[in-house]
Order: sequence, then C-alpha cells, then structure tokens
Amino acid sequence: MNKILCLFAALLLGAVLLPSCSKSGDNEKPLIVACEASTSPYCYYVGNEANPPVAGVDIDLVEAIAKELGRPVQYKIVPFQQIFTLVSMGKADIGAAGVTITPQRAERVLFSTVYDVSSQVIVVPKDSSLTDEASLKTARVAAQEGTSDLTLLRERLRPRIVLPFLTQEEVNASLVDRRADAAVMDRMQAELLVRANGDAFKILEKPLTKDQYGLLFNKKDTKLAEIANSVIDRFKTSGAIQASRTKHINILSALPTGAKVKEEVKPFVVCLETSFAPFVFVDDNRLVGVDVELAEAIAKELKRPLELKIVPFTEVIPLVMTGAADMGASGISITQERAAWVLFSKAYEEGVRRILVNDDATYENLDDLIGKFIGAKKGTTNEDFAVNQLQAKEMFHYDNATQGIIGLINHEIDAYVDDENEADLAAGKYIGRVKMLNIAIPAESYGFAFQRDNTEAKAAADKIIEAKRENGEMQALFRRYNTRYKAIESNGI
Repeated sequence: MNKILCLFAALLLGAVLLPSCSKSGDNEKPLIVACEASTSPYCYYVGNEANPPVAGVDIDLVEAIAKELGRPVQYKIVPFQQIFTLVSMGKADIGAAGVTITPQRAERVLFSTVYDVSSQVIVVPKDSSLTDEASLKTARVAAQEGTSDLTLLRERLRPRIVLPFLTQEEVNASLVDRRADAAVMDRMQAELLVRANGDAFKILEKPLTKDQYGLLFNKKDTKLAEIANSVIDRFKTSGAIQASRTKHINILSALPTGAKVKEEVKPFVVCLETSFAPFVFVDDNRLVGVDVELAEAIAKELKRPLELKIVPFTEVIPLVMTGAADMGASGISITQERAAWVLFSKAYEEGVRRILVNDDATYENLDDLIGKFIGAKKGTTNEDFAVNQLQAKEMFHYDNATQGIIGLINHEIDAYVDDENEADLAAGKYIGRVKMLNIAIPAESYGFAFQRDNTEAKAAADKIIEAKRENGEMQALFRRYNTRYKAIESNGI
C-alpha cells in the first residue's frame, strides 16, 4: 500500500513539475518589444549604453509585465508604422509608443486596456496668426508619419500642405526652423516642446480630439494581453501611471534639447505615390517600378539607406521643397513652373499624353472633347491640360488612375487624361470597355525632384540616369516593369 501511495505521489509530483519545466523554458525566451523612440513621455531614447536603451511610461509598463512573466526584454527601435507590422506578423510580442487605440488598428492587432488618456492639439509659433482649426486651411502643417495625428491632418484638417515626418523630433524641428507653420501632436509632447524652447511656441486652446492609449499584441496572444492588463490595472489603481508620467516629464524637461535616437547614417528619403505604373506600383505588398529601382541605385551611389515615403501625388513637390524628403518620384513631368520650386534631375523618360474614353464613344479629335466632363489625377500636368486645353465643363480630380478609369467606365466622366504608359496599360486591361483616342499630344520629360540646394543628390541621380541610358538598362527597365504590371493586372474589373 505504501508503495502504491509513493508511486501515486511521484506521478503527482511529476505532473506538477512538468508545466513548471515548460514555463522555465519560456522564461529564457526574451519578450520582444517594438517601439518608436521619439514619443515622449511614453517612449524615448536614452542611449545604447543604457539598459534598457529606452525609457518612458510605456517602458515602465513593459518592464513590469516582463517581471511578472519572469522573462528578459529585448527592444527593437523602429519607425512608428513598423510597430504594427512587427506585432501583427508575430515578430514582436508587444508594441509600445503612446499608441492611440482606433477601430482600424484594432483590426490588425490586439490592444490592452486603456492606460492613459490625452488629446491631440495644434502647436504654432508664439507670433503665429493661426488661431484655430479653420485657419490651418492655408498653412503648412506637420505630423508624424503613421500616427493618428497624420490621419487627422489629411482627413479632417486638410491644410494647404501636409508635411509628414518620420519621427516626432523631425516634426518639432520643422516648427523650429519654420518649414512648418503648425504641427499636430499629443498634448504632452506639445507641452514638452513648449518648455524646451523657452515658450517660443504655443498650444492652441481648443483640443482636436481625445485619445486613449494602449499597448498592442498579436491577435493570437490573448494570454500575454491578459497578463499585461492585470499589470496596467495595478498601475492605474495604485497611482503608478501618474507617478511614471510625472517622473518622465520632469526628466525630459531637464534635458536641453530632449533625447534623440542615434543615427549612424541619415536615410535617403524618397516620397512617391503608389499607383503610376510602370514608374511606381504595388506587387505582392511591395513597392516596385522604374522609379523605385532608380531610387535604390541613387541611394547606393550616395552611400545612404533608402527610405520610401508613400504620400498623395499632390504632396510630393511640397515635401521636397520643405526638405521633408530628399527626392520626389512617381513619373514627375518637368515643367517651367515646377522648376521654379525644385531642382530637377536629367530627364530619364520622354512621355506622350493620351486620352481614354469609353469603347463606344465617337470622339475623334480634341475639339470633340471641349466642354465635356473630364478626369485626371490631382496635381498633375494632365489636370492642367484638361482645364486649359480641353476647357472641361466640369473637372473630376482623382487621387489615382484606378479611380479615374472606374469613373470613366461608370460614365461619371466623358474622358480621362493620362500619360501614355499608364493609358496603354489601362486600354489593354479593360478591352471592350475603354479605348485610347488616336491622338498623340506633345511629349513631356520625366525627372526626379530635389530641394533647390541639393546639388549632391541631383548629381548622383544624373550619373545613374546617364549610365543607364547609355548602356540600354533604362529601356530594359521600362519593358520589364510594363510586362510585370500587365501580368499582375491581367484580370479586369
């Protein structure tokens, strides 16, 4: 009998110990935390020599969660928008950087309970005449890329020029050197900016929104989220969240210029619009095209890492003019008007303008189109042509060619003006629905745009363009990407 009891006890002890052994293995696995290190006071950089290399309210929470789990932490400092990608793909366990909880983001990731509440505000120089949301319509307004601040700026405020910057520090710098007339940011970041610059700035009185902040997790990692929520609840009820916020605001206020992420080499930032094949388009969730490949070669020539910034076409030239981007791309036509604003590279392609109409249309020449309903992409020379040459009865301004072609098929418009490459691809894709008029309108030259004093980048671009034109690679690039686009767009609407 004693032997049976001993055996049962041994089996019971083994059953108890087995999960413990498994947990011990998990304890050795680091907790991967993706964070953006310029979202003070939630997450900011303190240096490679520090452990951890970042600090802030979010980091205090993360360290408490890791302690609860008995696991070490490994931090990945990345651009803000990459946090969501890493967490949703399971390449990071937690995302942290003062992230606003939104329904759209909640479709991709699992949010913790709310740990802090703040608001989005407008910051302007103290001597600014801008007084409220409505006054921003004629202004240049900055916000951090990938944030709810930038979404608010584009979708609700709609200023004359939107200036997206990779980090909050760059947003702040654009205010200091007057590249931006105003900026949208979290209230606490705004208060830190005002303190750090001797009251050179002011926060407009009326907040834009109320934001709720949370940590983020992979949708499958509900167990980790539950543990994090229990830590957050403990922090909130004990007053530790308020103490953490106060501590980090005091630390940051004592710094003369704020903590900065160490940059070994400044990236070569290229802004572009994503729907202009074969110059730029999306294939298998990647940006590809002639302009993308040339941008890679130019960045390599400059010995700088390439960073592609996706923006509406209307923002490309303004971002280059203000220095928020090093180069503008997406098949930009070289015109005298634009050349007064930016520095152009050598032309790398000559283009012809074409007009698309419905397949059953009977138009034969340009005169037949005068006074009709005409469409074109916003901010392009095609738009200018439709207004000035075709004297459109009503002009339809589309964000991209896909919208324009759908508008044509749905008879919103009588004709769509486009560049020959893209028009030819559309006519091939929508056979029996749209056709190109047999009218070739004088050629335009395409080039890359640079800030007017950026002669170094222009020289690198000219060198790459000249070499590829001479050895035949340029023509090969256009053939390859035209073929590639036709292959992925073989199924029509």
